[in-house]
Amino acid sequence: MPKINLTAISFYLAYPFLLGISILPFPLLYFVSDYFLYPILYLLLGYRKKVVSQNVENAFPNKSVGERKSIERRFYHYLCDLFMETLKGLTISKKELMKRCVYEFDENLTDKWYGEGRNFVVTLGHFGNYEWLAMTLDANFKHKGSGPFHQMKNPYFNEMFRKMRTKFGTHMYPTFETYKMIAEGYAKPFFITLANDQSAPPLKSYWTTFLNQDTSFFYGTEKIAVQFDMPVLFCEISRPKRGFYKATFKLITENPKTEEVNSTIEQHAKLLERQINERPELWLWSHRRWKHKKPKDSSK
Repeated sequence: MPKINLTAISFYLAYPFLLGISILPFPLLYFVSDYFLYPILYLLLGYRKKVVSQNVENAFPNKSVGERKSIERRFYHYLCDLFMETLKGLTISKKELMKRCVYEFDENLTDKWYGEGRNFVVTLGHFGNYEWLAMTLDANFKHKGSGPFHQMKNPYFNEMFRKMRTKFGTHMYPTFETYKMIAEGYAKPFFITLANDQSAPPLKSYWTTFLNQDTSFFYGTEKIAVQFDMPVLFCEISRPKRGFYKATFKLITENPKTEEVNSTIEQHAKLLERQINERPELWLWSHRRWKHKKPKDSSK
């Protein structure tokens, strides 16, 4: 008797439903987000509610219980919007997406790097609609836009999201191939995009005070910048109104080799912290950011 492929069955059962949601106009998408997904995710299932509540409490110890509860509710509302907007990426046109995700950066600076054949690094956090950002990376710069891709366990869903993120030219590669990709490069100058706000291994990371608590950051962003002499830009995402985003790219360093050790990571942490304080509901509070504790012998 042939073996039943449950991963394939789950995908082919879910895909028509996901595609059906994707083709809905934005007003209907947000109606579903507000009146169906939010009550189920937050009120009924309480998806990672303990993690979110604890993270918000630790990050904002000086806020009242009511203020922290407001951040929590606003976050879940946004998480539902993010889920719906991500599905919209399956069918959205490039013209529509470019209207809803605009970029602001110093073209003279990046054009200079392009003319010099210099690649660069974009560093950011899981803030705002990072999925739409991934889809538009290659559409705004002369450089080739690229970023690492965490592979999903279900290969069918993995391929669906890979195709979605790359359909407008962005190149995605497995995270573990980052150094190989940089070394091999492309036919023209490129930039890589690295999210640095996940829980880094306690003994192999940079520790700093972030959102009122000891927090570890991966060395990779700075290590890559120094090793390959790549300037570093921080991407700050704002949400002017529902369904619209602005990605502002700010220079951290043009010459990473001349900077003090860990200064690039520290600047990244401060810039990310500032935008979280301004719009806390747009950050991904549901991930276990502080699951590691700072070792006693660790220093900055």
